[in-house]
Amino acid sequence: MDTKVKPKAYAFSLKTPYMKQGRVTQLAARTDKLWLHTKINAEGGENEIHCHLDEDHSFIVLEGQMSVFDETGREMKLGQYQGVMIPKGALYRYVNTGEGNLVVLRVGAGPGGEEHEIGGRDDRLGADGKPLLAGSIENKSLPPIMMDGKFFAESAG
Repeated sequence: MDTKVKPKAYAFSLKTPYMKQGRVTQLAARTDKLWLHTKINAEGGENEIHCHLDEDHSFIVLEGQMSVFDETGREMKLGQYQGVMIPKGALYRYVNTGEGNLVVLRVGAGPGGEEHEIGGRDDRLGADGKPLLAGSIENKSLPPIMMDGKFFAESAG
């Protein structure tokens, strides 16, 4: 007898608080090999060059604009509804280059599993080959301060 639970489709929301300072990454949906996050940056971004060893991922700009840089300093300017594909092992960094908050949908795929968390594992390495946590001082993170009662995709519930 098969005791496995049959997978089921489920709905999710992209509702995420706007920021006065810093950034927030919020899980929207996940499976064992695919995960979706909304990321909102008041300023900055993922400011230090880094790569992910076990994850292909993409950023899709939903609001604002961003610049994505590779290890040579080559800049890709992205606006609303544009995106970038970042294969595992590719070095990059990004910054908010718009007037207001930058809102992106982050789509990641890889072996993942339940232990996968953005910035929480040693598979995120800086250009020096050492672990670089997303929310660290080394990554130029500022303490997150949310705007009271203001949300991206508020109508999504």
